[in-house]
Parts: sequence; C-alpha cells; structure tokens
Amino acid sequence: MSIPLPVVLAAALFSTAIATTPADAAPRKKNPAGSVAQPPADRFLACDVRVRDYLREGGAAIRVTKIEVDDARLQLNIHHEYGEAGKSSRKYLRGDTEEEMRKNLRGILDEFAAAAKAATTGRAWYVIAARKVMPDLRDNSGQTTNPWTAIVLADFEGKCRPITFYQSVDRNKLDPELSKKLDE
Repeated sequence: MSIPLPVVLAAALFSTAIATTPADAAPRKKNPAGSVAQPPADRFLACDVRVRDYLREGGAAIRVTKIEVDDARLQLNIHHEYGEAGKSSRKYLRGDTEEEMRKNLRGILDEFAAAAKAATTGRAWYVIAARKVMPDLRDNSGQTTNPWTAIVLADFEGKCRPITFYQSVDRNKLDPELSKKLDE
C-alpha cells in the first residue's frame, strides 16, 4: 500500500503543529543591540543620596527594625539593629477648625503607618551623623555641644522621606559596636 507523498507531508506538518505548545510558539524576547544593563539596586533604595551625604564626615547608617506608633500622643518609638533609638518628638495638630485638625490627624496617622510598614519591610534607616553636616532641620535653641545628631529616613514608594529627628545622640548610651562604627 503506497500513500501519496503529499498526504504523508500534510500528516507530518499537522502532527508537528499539534505537538508545539503555546509556550514554544510564543515569541522570544531579545535584548536590543544597544540596551544597557541596569545597575543593581542600592541598599538604601530611594534614600541612597541622602544617607551618603549625611555620612560624609563620619557616622553610621543602620536599619530600623521596628517603629511603634503611639497614636494618642502622636509620636513614634524607633527600634534599630542595636536596640532602641527612643521616642520621636510629638507631632502637633494644626488647623483652624476641628475638620482641618481631623484632616491633619489623618495625614499624620497615614504617615506613621507608612513609616511602620517601611521599617517592617527593611526600607527605613537610622542615620547618626556629625552635627556639622546635618541641615538645620529643627530649632537649635538648646545649643548642645554634642557632635552627633540623628535622623530616621524611610523609602515610601520610591521617595526618601524624613520620619523623625534626634537633636542629640549620646555616644555613651550607644551599643559599643555601634559607637565604634561612628569612627569608621
């Protein structure tokens, strides 16, 4: 029994088409000839420039591990890899009417929740820096002679945001290993 050649070829093509899976048939993505590879993500994410700017005269940047929100007092308690940084200064409600103050309160609580989430996802840093490189972020009416100050920064959706400031960091109260990092 002789099967005509066109019938054999048609059967072969048909079986090949059935055997090809949709994944095999999908077009393959090719890198264009001039594409540049993306650099690896920075460990400080969106806060990469700020952290390095603050550390130019010494200091340390350590990961914040937990931020506890005290919504009644409108302040935060910051915990980092070496222990507790302490409580932040309290936020004050602003506004001429109760509705404006409620709107301000919701904004503060949303910011606090975002900061707590950033800490749990490894996107917040406690930066101890030399006082001379920190911008005048707060009123310096205390005129402290302590050379160290601190700031907590967090990456919120790709933007670096300051969370809280510490006017003075007592080096004697720091973990010895963290204190040693300030000299590096």
